Amino acid sequence: MAADILQQILARKQERLSKVEQLIPFDSLCRRLEIERPLRRPWPLATDRFDVIAEIKRASPSLGPIPWQHSLPELVKQYELGGAGTISVLTEQDFFCGSLEDLEQVRKETSLPILRKDFLWTEYQIVESRVAGADAILLIVALLDKVTLQRLLKVASEISLEVLVECHDLQELERAIQAGAHNIGINNRDLRTFEVSLDTTLELLQSVNQDCVIVSESGIRVPEDAGRLAAAGVNAILVGEACVRQAKPAKQVADLLEQGRKQHRQR
Repeated sequence: MAADILQQILARKQERLSKVEQLIPFDSLCRRLEIERPLRRPWPLATDRFDVIAEIKRASPSLGPIPWQHSLPELVKQYELGGAGTISVLTEQDFFCGSLEDLEQVRKETSLPILRKDFLWTEYQIVESRVAGADAILLIVALLDKVTLQRLLKVASEISLEVLVECHDLQELERAIQAGAHNIGINNRDLRTFEVSLDTTLELLQSVNQDCVIVSESGIRVPEDAGRLAAAGVNAILVGEACVRQAKPAKQVADLLEQGRKQHRQR
């Protein structure tokens, strides 16, 4: 079932992408980037620290709509108050109810760097992300062969986009490293089964170069999870659902950050 959902997501993305490309051809998009390129905000993630990437997430295929306790502007403010280093915006429309408009609004609400999280596999989408105001993008290795990944990393670098390269298993991790990825995201959720386990990060950490920034994604709910991952060598966590559901997202982010940094310092 989960594999079917993934294929449905990609099919819908392809349909939408084809329509957008007809409306705004690639050459026009590139010219717009040359004229309007937003000022790039520095990527804060590094190997010598621990950070929280807090996500704007409206829904998921498995859970449906996620109830928010705050408006988008207030949620962004809460993330800032809690000490998040980056804000991730999930922009997939049909299954996650996100949009590039969400990203553009977040850009207006904060000076923090913004990560676009979506299913991206073309140069058009890379440039589109920069035009919308993203400072970084997520590339999912499961969707890309090594040559395509290398090409998209190069395109992103040329237009001053950081890239978080997401892996779920050893084969994907090796492909990411061979392609030259520096920021490695380890997704604890298997996109084929939608099962989640933090052990995925702990197992793959053993095979990651020490000079790579490691971000653990999915299934992180409580400060103890952040501490466990930081103690193992993770440099950042990406947290969505566990933050957007909170009445006090700032406290949730701060608690995750405090426990993560405490364990990171003790390594």
